[in-house]
Amino acid sequence: MMPDGMDPDEYVKQYGEEKFRNEVIGASLTLMSFKLLYYRKGKNMQDEGDRLLYIEEVLKEIAHLDKAVEKDLYLRQLADEFTLSLSALKDQERQYAKKAPGKENVHNKVEYKPTVATRRADRIKPAFHNAERYLIAHMLRSIDVTYRVQELMEGNTFNIDEHQAIITYLYGFYEKDHTPDLNSFLSYMDDEKLKRMIVDIDMMPLNGEITDQELMDYINQVLKHQKMLKIKKKEAELKEADRQKDLSRAVSLLTEIQQIRKSLK
Repeated sequence: MMPDGMDPDEYVKQYGEEKFRNEVIGASLTLMSFKLLYYRKGKNMQDEGDRLLYIEEVLKEIAHLDKAVEKDLYLRQLADEFTLSLSALKDQERQYAKKAPGKENVHNKVEYKPTVATRRADRIKPAFHNAERYLIAHMLRSIDVTYRVQELMEGNTFNIDEHQAIITYLYGFYEKDHTPDLNSFLSYMDDEKLKRMIVDIDMMPLNGEITDQELMDYINQVLKHQKMLKIKKKEAELKEADRQKDLSRAVSLLTEIQQIRKSLK
């Protein structure tokens, strides 16, 4: 990458060959690192739409990588930077990898360019949203997972109302001694909108049985979002307490906020 928009000839004339070798060529980025910077250009990372588009574009690039270690490295970077579920990112990357063209003839490879409709459908949802969908997908396949989720949620509900409605139906379905069966479950329900959502969730690609670590990861994402909402609410109350110069109330709210933040770690 050339600094200040200079071309190599201008740089060598101004700074010399040795500095060009050490500070330009020697500091070269990997192709993937360059693409990460390229896709950031013109995007406001504080804007949710731009942020989601960036993540989508990067995931599609990761899907083209051959080495599993490279994929894992960049997926973890995305997860850490945007506080996303690593498991959800991996699942989404696998979906893009399936859509990507084969690599048997790299010289004639055609870049995968989804339609506008496909791009909208594939756009990454927030971590908690994906986590809830993956939990439901596994719950549709396993009674044990369903009751494990119910136990780990400790009385908390899913963040998406429709998702909560689905698992409530599912609890009732299994309590009537039904076994996991999509058609039977759909017949058990009477809400057409939820039925369509269930079919969509059931089509999500899963990697076999869910591990304990994946289960906890999804549960933590669901609960983390609820805690973040509580923090925002408490912060609004704190501002009001400060405005009213209610010191006692402000101190109490600040303590509550700190305790919730600690529980996020």
